[in-house]
Amino acid sequence: MLETVKRPEDAGLVLRQLETEMSDARESTGNEQAAQLHVVWIDLLLDEWSRYRLAVQRY
Repeated sequence: MLETVKRPEDAGLVLRQLETEMSDARESTGNEQAAQLHVVWIDLLLDEWSRYRLAVQRY
């Protein structure tokens, strides 16, 4: 189960955990295509989060 994020820098770890849990759940139901879609979706979220953190660090 996911935990509450207290520090912004922990968001990436929580997103990775979510990615794993969602993929595992989809694979266990036999829906491999949905599992892969969720992995891609979480990867996109992580990319956006990284860009946001870099932008914030610049200012």
